[in-house]
Amino acid sequence: MKKVLIDLTQLPLQRTGVGIYAVNYVRRLQSMSGDRQLYFLVQDDDSELLAETRAIPAAVVLPLKATLFRRFAFRVLLEQVLIPAYALARGIDAVHSLHYSFPLLSFGRFKRIVTVCDMSFFLFPELHVPVKRKFFQFFIRHLPRADGLLFISASTKKDFHRYFPSSRVPEEIIPLGTDLARLASPPDPTLLDGLRQRFAIDQYILYVGTIEPRKNILGLVKAFESIAARHPAVKLVIAGKLGWDYDTLLHYVQASPLRERIVLTGYINEAEKHALLKGALLFTYVSFYEGFGLPVLEGMAAGVATITSNLSSMPEVAGDGALQVDPHQPAQIAEAIDGLLADPQARAALAARGLEQSRHFTWENMTSTSLAFYDQVVTPSAIAA
Repeated sequence: MKKVLIDLTQLPLQRTGVGIYAVNYVRRLQSMSGDRQLYFLVQDDDSELLAETRAIPAAVVLPLKATLFRRFAFRVLLEQVLIPAYALARGIDAVHSLHYSFPLLSFGRFKRIVTVCDMSFFLFPELHVPVKRKFFQFFIRHLPRADGLLFISASTKKDFHRYFPSSRVPEEIIPLGTDLARLASPPDPTLLDGLRQRFAIDQYILYVGTIEPRKNILGLVKAFESIAARHPAVKLVIAGKLGWDYDTLLHYVQASPLRERIVLTGYINEAEKHALLKGALLFTYVSFYEGFGLPVLEGMAAGVATITSNLSSMPEVAGDGALQVDPHQPAQIAEAIDGLLADPQARAALAARGLEQSRHFTWENMTSTSLAFYDQVVTPSAIAA
């Protein structure tokens, strides 16, 4: 029986991309883990992941003190010393790290598998906090020393090989998924009504994601300003937690003559996101770069006409299910928004295509591909035979 340790201690409590990926992966493992013995490291303040991992048959769940291991220095100690020691003591066959950094030493006794979510730390280093940039660049440079790499899109894999063309590590693409049954279902009407009242919104365009420069929210705001006069009842709702370097955006919104029509909600949970998606006229996600673009998939799965970028992984996810624009051209963004707001039939047709496109991406496929990759990395000769 193969023993695999999955490190979930890197995940913040407020779920965004990698956190949503991790939670959904763990949920599918509850019925798909097969004959593998799974071990999980979880911060003890993460009640959701503790509950989800404990629901996996025969899983060994190790809660770690968040008061200690959410501190940077102790996280490094955990990853580079304590995890290898535990893996060696328990005869672990593979350690799966979900977010770039991983144990640098395995002494040849266990395999190290890493999920690579994007290459923005190399492609757009100026869009990251300096300390975070240096830390993750260090580990990304060492990824060719790992034993297996999982890429969440073909675009991310291509970007990786642009910087590391000589890497010969076994690798696999595992597109992320979405909970189609939940997102396609009607929202909780009480919750949606409450959000409408709380933020004073009725007709609105929606963005969901972290507030940071890479997401091109300022370009979206400028596009909205240029067409807002033709749609006086429509507001722009920007939902998501503050990331970093957001002062320029906040100051711009505050000074905008349309500031009463631009709503920043702050962080929203999954139920609130579902409700806001279902109530939106349009979903817009015109980021400069994404490793996958999970919000694009969620917008399409919710049956909302979606506008996204024509760069990096987003065309790979969107297909013909979303309208694609150049995020560097606010005029293109504005034209796309204006056209869809003015044409309800075009909105409905785009929403239908998006819903169909979203069916190609499931968490079940992602999970089965990941598990098969574990087996391939741990026993390559057996798989080849």
